[in-house]
Amino acid sequence: MPDLRAVKRSFLLYFALVSAAWGQATWGQVDPNDIVRKSIENCERDWRASMSWAWTQTDISMADSKKEVTVTEMVPLAGTPFERLIMKDGHPLTPEERRKEDRKFEKALSQRENEPASEREARIRKYENERAFIKDIPEAYSFSLLGEDNVEGRAAWLIRMTPRAGFVPAAPHAALLEHFEGKLWIDKEDFQWIKADARAIETVSIGWIVARIGPGAHFTFEQTRVANGLWMPKRLTVAGLVRVMMVYGKSLNEEVMYSGYHLEKQLQAGTH
Repeated sequence: MPDLRAVKRSFLLYFALVSAAWGQATWGQVDPNDIVRKSIENCERDWRASMSWAWTQTDISMADSKKEVTVTEMVPLAGTPFERLIMKDGHPLTPEERRKEDRKFEKALSQRENEPASEREARIRKYENERAFIKDIPEAYSFSLLGEDNVEGRAAWLIRMTPRAGFVPAAPHAALLEHFEGKLWIDKEDFQWIKADARAIETVSIGWIVARIGPGAHFTFEQTRVANGLWMPKRLTVAGLVRVMMVYGKSLNEEVMYSGYHLEKQLQAGTH
């Protein structure tokens, strides 16, 4: 089976770009290309700021009429998030399962506390490479301003993203971009992404063609304002047909909800 968590993380990173305040402008003065480029320039700042936050992640998956609910706690740990299971199959963990998760956390804590600088740098670099493809977005799409909209009481610019012919991906995973088209709702006050809606326009291969997502697969992503100028994920949905090993087809309907954001001091290298 494909690593669906990695797939969701990639799509999430694709949708979760954020941008800094850009001043007030009239509709005719707004260049959607500039908005997107500025958002990417500021993405590093916002992404690194988010590493001081912890949150709860609820994953609800419906596949072949079977529902699964998994709840995890995401905590910053020496430069990358650590995922700690707190509920599975819709039920709290048993005492033995909790002890097992505690042991996993303590092991990771000890490893990251004592890891050599070279290994820490490699771990963080691997995590950062998962999102490196965002730098290719300005080249991957043509952007057009459709107008203005209101999302949950906040004024937003509505922008269409259309794959650009001849796009040559430069970053890891950037080849995924050419398979999707969509719309973005960007907050006019903070110039952050409130909502994104995307659709696969052709088959998308995952990994070594272990799985394929069929055309028409639908993705939505929403963010929430957790601090001045800082927006974090709120909800991600994925719906479509996944074909495993090019033979077995299954319907995928998944929802991921993010909640309980709070600042948390993360472990730094060489400290406990």
